[in-house]
Amino acid sequence: MHKQNYQYILNRVQTPTRYSGNEINTVKKDLSQVDLTFALAFPDLYEIGTSHFGLQILYSILNKQENIAAERFFAPAPDMEALMREKEVPCLSMETRTPLGRFDIIGVSLLYELNFTNILTLFDLSGIPFYADQRDTDFPLIIAGGPCAFNPEPLADFFDAFVIGDGEQVITQVADTVIAFKKAGDGQKKTLLRMLSRIDGVYVPSFFTVSRDGNGYQMLTPLYEDHARIKRAILPELTFADFPMSPIVPFGKPVHDRLRLEIARGCTRGCRFCQAGMIYRPVRERSLEDLLEITKASLATTGYSDISLLSLSTGDYSQLPALMEALLLLSQDQCNAISLPSIRAEKLTPQLMALIKSVRKTGFTIAPEAGTQRLRDIINKNLTEESIAKTVENALALGWKNIKLYFMTGLPFEQMDDIQGIADFSRRLASTYTKGKQMINVSATCFIPKAHTPFQKHAQMTLEQTLEKLQYLKDNLRHPKLKLKWQDPKMSLLEGVWSRGDRALSPLLVKAFELGCRLDGWSDHFNFSLWEQAFEATGIDPAFYTSRQRTPDEPLPWDHIDSGIKKAFLESEFKKAEEMALTPDCRENACTGCGICDFKTIAPVVQKNNGGRDASSDITPDKNPDGQSERLPDDAFIKYELKFSKLADARFFGHLEMATIFQRAVKRTGFAVKYSKGFNPSMRISFATALPLGMESEAEILYIYLKKGLKPHRIMSALNPQLPRGIEITDCALFRKSPHPPTPRDIYQISFAEPCIRQSELDRFLALSEFMVEDMSKKGKIRETDLRKALLSVRLISPIRLEMTLTPYNARIIRPTEILAKGFGIDDTVIKDARIKKLKSNLSRP
Repeated sequence: MHKQNYQYILNRVQTPTRYSGNEINTVKKDLSQVDLTFALAFPDLYEIGTSHFGLQILYSILNKQENIAAERFFAPAPDMEALMREKEVPCLSMETRTPLGRFDIIGVSLLYELNFTNILTLFDLSGIPFYADQRDTDFPLIIAGGPCAFNPEPLADFFDAFVIGDGEQVITQVADTVIAFKKAGDGQKKTLLRMLSRIDGVYVPSFFTVSRDGNGYQMLTPLYEDHARIKRAILPELTFADFPMSPIVPFGKPVHDRLRLEIARGCTRGCRFCQAGMIYRPVRERSLEDLLEITKASLATTGYSDISLLSLSTGDYSQLPALMEALLLLSQDQCNAISLPSIRAEKLTPQLMALIKSVRKTGFTIAPEAGTQRLRDIINKNLTEESIAKTVENALALGWKNIKLYFMTGLPFEQMDDIQGIADFSRRLASTYTKGKQMINVSATCFIPKAHTPFQKHAQMTLEQTLEKLQYLKDNLRHPKLKLKWQDPKMSLLEGVWSRGDRALSPLLVKAFELGCRLDGWSDHFNFSLWEQAFEATGIDPAFYTSRQRTPDEPLPWDHIDSGIKKAFLESEFKKAEEMALTPDCRENACTGCGICDFKTIAPVVQKNNGGRDASSDITPDKNPDGQSERLPDDAFIKYELKFSKLADARFFGHLEMATIFQRAVKRTGFAVKYSKGFNPSMRISFATALPLGMESEAEILYIYLKKGLKPHRIMSALNPQLPRGIEITDCALFRKSPHPPTPRDIYQISFAEPCIRQSELDRFLALSEFMVEDMSKKGKIRETDLRKALLSVRLISPIRLEMTLTPYNARIIRPTEILAKGFGIDDTVIKDARIKKLKSNLSRP
C-alpha cells in the first residue's frame, strides 16, 4: 500500500463532530484534546470480540488516563467488507467513527491462529501497508499481544512490536513511551522502537536478523545485547484497580452476554499439552472481598442478570462455596444464572451442590482429554475414570440437561485403543447416568502442539490420520444419548502450521488474503482450497511445521521468548510423559520446579479458605434507592405506561434487543421491579407493538410494573440517562385501561432517496373499494387482508416524501412497507433504502 493511497483513504472520512458510539459504558473523548489515541483491534466479528475480557481490561485501563483515548475495532463480515470497498470506506472506530489509520497506536489481540487473515483485512481496508518495514512514523505504531504472541514469528514481519505476557502494566508503559517520543519530536521510528525494547515484556522483531541453516531452520541474531531474550511480563497479583468495573454492554448478541468475573488467572494442574496452563503461571486468585465489591459495582453499572466465573480451572478457586453463596445473596433474586464451566467431582461438596441447585444451569464441560487412563497419565491429566463418572453423575443430578465431554485425538504416544476408549467410556456414561431429555455431547478435536509446552517438539497428526480417527469415532460412538461434534480437521492442520511457524510464512498469509481467505475460524467461511492454492503459490510445505518430528537440538522459532518456564522443566515433563509418570499439582504439593516463581516478586496467590464459615454473615446487600433489599409482594407494584421515541441509529435495534436494553436500564436505576414466578424469573415488562427493524418512531409504548409511589417524573429522569442515544422516554403515567379505547391510527412519514411515485397513483389506489392480498399467518394458515381499508389516508408531501395513516385490519397491524410494495408496486430495493418514521399513535393496550 503506497503512502499516497493511505492519505487518500484518510482524507475521505472527516472526523465527525458528533460522537457515534452508542453502547452502555463506552468512553468517548475528544481525540484532538488527548496526547495519545489508541486503537484496540480485535480481528474477529463483533459478536466474538466484544465478549473478550482482555479487551475490556485494556479499554478500561487506557481510558482511565485523561490524556489517552482508546477506541475499538472489529473485523467486518465479508458482505460488510465488500460494501466498504465499494463505498471506499475505511475501518472506523466504534466510538467516534474515526479511521483506523488516524490512531497513534494500533493494538491487535492475538487469540486464535485462524484470525490472522482478518488482521490483513483491517490493514488493507484502512490503507495501511502490511509489512512493518514499509511503515514510517506517518503510520500508526502497530503492536500485538495475547497467547499467540508467545510464538510471534509467523507475524513478526507485520508488527512493529509484541507484548509478551500480562498486558495490564505494559500497556501503560508503552503508551507513556509513545507520548514521550511524540513530545521529543525525534521522528525516527527506530528511536521509538529502541525505547520500547527496554520495557519488560516488549519484543521488537526488527531488532533481530534472520538466517537459515542447512536444514531450513530459522536462526535469529539479536542486534542488541539487552534485547536478546524477551522475558514475559507477569502481573504479580490481580488487584481491584485493574478490573473493568463498568464493562461495555453490547446491544448485539455476543457469544457471552453476561457479567464476566475473573476469579483467578493461571493454573497449577500441569497438563502437558496445555499452553495456557504454562504461559499463565503462577496461579493468582482474586480475593473474595474484591470479587464481591466488583460484582456489586458491575451489576449496578451494567444491569446484567447473569454472571460467568472466569478461570482456567474455576473449581479450583479456594473460596468457591463462599463466593457462590455471597453472589446469590447479592443478586436479590434477580441473578438468573451463575455460569460454572466445569467443576471436578472432588470439589463438589454438599454445600456447593446445594448452592448450585438454586441457580439456572448454563453449559457444563468435562475434559477427560483422553479415552484411557494410560493416555491421561501421559498428558498429566490428573483425572481418573471414577472421578469423571462421578462428576457426570453429580452434574446431571444437579439439573444440567446437557454435558459436554471434550476429547483430543492425536495426543503423543496415542494408540487405537485410546480412540476406542473414547467411544467405550462415552457410551458407558450415557447408558449409566442420562435420563429423560438429558444428553451428552462428545467433542473431538485434533491435538495441536503449542509453543512453551512439554509437547512443543512433538509431531502433529497428518490430515489423513485425523480423518481416519474421526471416522472411527463416527462409526463406533453410536448411542441415542450421545451426539458427536468435531472441528474440521483441515482447520486443525492450518492452526498447527501457524502455531509453530516462523517468518517464512509471511508471504503465505498475504497470498491467502489476496485469494480471499477471511474468517477462517468460522466453518461457514473457511475455504481450505484457497489455502491449498496459497501453499502451492508460495512453495510452503505445511508438513514442515506440523507432522515433522523435531530433533532434541533443533532451534525453535520462539526460543528467544522467555515464558518463565525453564527449558529443562519442559524436557523433564516430556521424559515423564514417556514414562507415564505424573507431576503433582503444586497448589496442594511441593513446588515442581517449573521456574516461574522466585518467591519474592512472583509467587502463587491463593486465598485462604474460610473453613466452611457462612459467608453471608459478612455480606450486607446494597439496598436500592427505594430502600428495598428483599423481593416485595406482588401487591407492592403497580403498572406504568411509558411512551418513548426510537430515532436515528436506534432504529437498528431489533425488538428482542429493545427488551434487553430496557430491562438492563431499569436494573441500573435500582428501582424495585416486579418479576414473574418460577425458577427463571423474568422482569414484568411488555411493549404495545413490536416496531420493525430499521423503522423510526416518535411514539412507542411499553408497560412495566414498578413499586407503588414512584413519581412519573422521577421514573423518566432516572431511566433516560440509562438509555442509548436515540431512545428517550417522552411520557410516563400510571396505566389506566380505557373502557372505550379509540380506534388505533398510526401516522407514518416515508422519505425516499429519489422520486418513485406520483400523487395520481396514490389517488387511484384511494379510489378503490378494496384491495385484497393473501399471506401466511404464523400458524401456517392463509389469511386475507384488505389493504385499502387499512389505509385511511395518504398524501405526497414532496416528490420524495409521503405521509400515510394506517389502522389495523381484523386486529392485524399493517405496516407501511406492505402498502408500498403490494399496494403501490414500489420495488423492494427502493423500500429498503427508504426512511420510515411513525409520527403519532393513540394506541394504548393493557
